[in-house]
Amino acid sequence: MTEEDPSPEDSPAPLPEGKKRVRKRRKKRGSSRETLFLKKREILREMHSGHESGAVSLKEQVARLKSAKDAEKEAKPVEERWGSSSSNQRGWGWFLVRVFALLVPVLAIITAIFLMKRHKADSRYPDQLYLNISEEERKFEPVGAKAWFDKNPSLSYDSSIAILRRLNEAVGKEVPEDVFRRKDFTLGQIEDRGIGWNSGFVTTDPRKFKWTIAETEGVGYLILEGVREDRTTYRTYFVKSDEGIRMDWAASTGWSQVPVEELSGATGEQQVLVRCVLSKEPYFDTNSDPSRSWYLFMLPGSEEQFWGYAPAGTQLDQDLLDLFQFGRIVLERKKDVRATLRISRSPQSTKEDRFEIVELITEEWVLP
Repeated sequence: MTEEDPSPEDSPAPLPEGKKRVRKRRKKRGSSRETLFLKKREILREMHSGHESGAVSLKEQVARLKSAKDAEKEAKPVEERWGSSSSNQRGWGWFLVRVFALLVPVLAIITAIFLMKRHKADSRYPDQLYLNISEEERKFEPVGAKAWFDKNPSLSYDSSIAILRRLNEAVGKEVPEDVFRRKDFTLGQIEDRGIGWNSGFVTTDPRKFKWTIAETEGVGYLILEGVREDRTTYRTYFVKSDEGIRMDWAASTGWSQVPVEELSGATGEQQVLVRCVLSKEPYFDTNSDPSRSWYLFMLPGSEEQFWGYAPAGTQLDQDLLDLFQFGRIVLERKKDVRATLRISRSPQSTKEDRFEIVELITEEWVLP
C-alpha cells in the first residue's frame, strides 16, 4: 500500500443518504491577537479618514499641538510643573504683587523699630514698646475766671435761686442789702430809679430755667434766664464775691448812665456809659462816607433804635467787629451781641439818633 492510497482505517465511515459531511477548521494560535490588531488599525484608519478628509491648515495643526501640549502638562503633578517657563510668564501684575508682598513686612519692621526708638527717649521702660490704650478718663481741671462756677455748679445755682426768692419776698418791703454786688451803688440807684422790675421771679419750675457760665475781662459769672409771674422774661447775672454769690443788679436790669428816654436829648460832647444790644451788617456802611463804620444799638426795655459809628479801620472798629466774629471762616457770624459802650454825640451830628462810639468797655453787661 502506497502513501497516496489511504488506508481503510483512515477513510471516513459512509454517511446515510441525504447527509453531507462538514469539516471543522482548527483555530490557529494567535488569531485573536491578529483580529484585535486589525480592528484597532481599522478604527484608527476610520478616525483619520473622518477627521482628515480634507486638507488641515497650519493654524489648526498648531492649535491641535498646543492643546495636546497643555493637556499633557495638566496631567503632570505640581512638583513636575513647578518652575516651568510657562508658569513664570505672569506679566507685570504678578511681578508687582511679588514686590508688594516683599515690601510690606520690611516696612512694618522699619516702622516698629522707629516707634521703639522714638518712645525710648521719654519712656520709663526703654526696652518695651509702650502703647497707651487705657480707657481711663482724664480729669479736666477748670481754669480762668469762671473756674469756681465750673467746680461748684450746684452751689452757684442754688445760691442764685435763693437770692431770687428773697427778692420775691421783699416786694413792697425793704430791699435786702446782702444780695447785691456793689451794694452802695445799687441801693442808691434803686432809690433813684426803682428796683427795675414790677413782677416776681418764677422759681418753682426748674424746667423753665436756662443757666450759663461765662466770663468777661477776668470776671466769671452765672447767667440765669427764666420768666416772671406776668409771663415776661428776665436775664439775671450772679457774680462770686468775697461774701459769696451776689446779684449784679446793674447788669441784670441793663442799667445805663442815661435813661433811654433821655438819651436822644443828650447834647454836647458828654460821654455816657450804656448797656445795649449791638447789631452789625455789611450794608450799614455807605460809600458816601467810607471813613465811618456804622452799628445799630438798642437799650434794654426799649424798641427805640440808635446809630453809632466808629472810625473805620481803627482798633476800636476791629474790636467791635470781633464781637460778631466778622472774617472768621469756621465760626458763624453773630447777628447781635450784648456790649457795654461809652458813647458821645458828635458836634457835627444833626440827628438825635446818631452817636459816636468812643470806647468798648466790655462784652456783655458785667463790668470788671
